[in-house]
Amino acid sequence: MKFITVVSLMLLTSSAFGELTKEDMRTIIREEIEASEKRTREYIDLKNDVLDKSLSARIDAVNTKIDAVDRSLGARIDAVDKRLGDMRLMMIGFIGIIVAIIAIPQIIFAYRDRDWKQTRAEIQQLREKVEALQNASP
Repeated sequence: MKFITVVSLMLLTSSAFGELTKEDMRTIIREEIEASEKRTREYIDLKNDVLDKSLSARIDAVNTKIDAVDRSLGARIDAVDKRLGDMRLMMIGFIGIIVAIIAIPQIIFAYRDRDWKQTRAEIQQLREKVEALQNASP
């Protein structure tokens, strides 16, 4: 029985006395490097996914803020346009009033001047008639 035990122990331990060849070492190193690269890629991919989600959330937040600012500016621009429209109407009204203030007296003066010229002409004709009558009767 001792013999069987010793032989079985030798068979079990015989692999411990075996040497690794260069090719075995290369294979082991290559497998370990590939496993390490795979873990590194998985870690980088995981980090990239987290960063992508974080950046997407931030970009969405910025886009939401830009939309809000755009709507706010649009409302303000509309309000300014309305005020400018009202101001234009007021300016047209003021210009109309100024033109009326200047033009109405000018029209009145022109009408009076025309009437005054007709009245002068009539007075002149009457003077001439009066002088003619005074000269005709001694």
